[in-house]
Amino acid sequence: MLEIITTRCDKQRYLYRSVLSAKAHSSQYINCASFHIDCPRRKIQTHNSPTMFGSLSSLQPRQLATQVLNFALVLSTAFMLWKGLSVATDSASPIVVVLSGSMEPAFQRGDLLFLWNRGLDTKVGEVVVYNVRGKDIPIVHRVVRRFGGGEGINAPPLQLLTKGDNNAADDTELYARGQDFLNRATDVVGSVVGYIPFVGYVTILLAEYPWLKTVMLAFMGLTVVFQRE
Repeated sequence: MLEIITTRCDKQRYLYRSVLSAKAHSSQYINCASFHIDCPRRKIQTHNSPTMFGSLSSLQPRQLATQVLNFALVLSTAFMLWKGLSVATDSASPIVVVLSGSMEPAFQRGDLLFLWNRGLDTKVGEVVVYNVRGKDIPIVHRVVRRFGGGEGINAPPLQLLTKGDNNAADDTELYARGQDFLNRATDVVGSVVGYIPFVGYVTILLAEYPWLKTVMLAFMGLTVVFQRE
């Protein structure tokens, strides 16, 4: 903390002007007592600039509320973008991450996949993402056989058999009990139309180490709340 000495003279105005004139023609600092002027000392306190992770109490209630609303706006914007992408692709999960090596060498663990689900006429050789009934983790495998399909009300539903490129057997053992094939309309999330290598690896780390989610959310929240701009 700095202590700055200032002068506040109560004498006649011309005496005060004489002090200023003498100060201009001499050294930087003037002893006010030599001019017989009462100069009471006043302390002015200066504080260090607050850091981003300063005390929460230094924020005014209105400013804190504004920063919290900004953080909520970021989350709501991300949610709206996700929902908009879901509507555009007609897929509940338009972006997924490869969690295993069953599709190597085509896709590696951690690759970020983009899905498209408009148009249900899936061909043999396409890579699809499907959900197994009763399980939450989607699976990314290639279509090796298809049955049914076609146009018309009486056309049988399109059914698919999938297999991982790096697996020796097809996915029959992965399907729900009593299910031999996938129903294209109800089981498939979408077909892979593009990917970015290894970008989604952070998702794998968050799944394997749940405490990282708390750390990441806390850091994001503190960054937004304590940002002064």
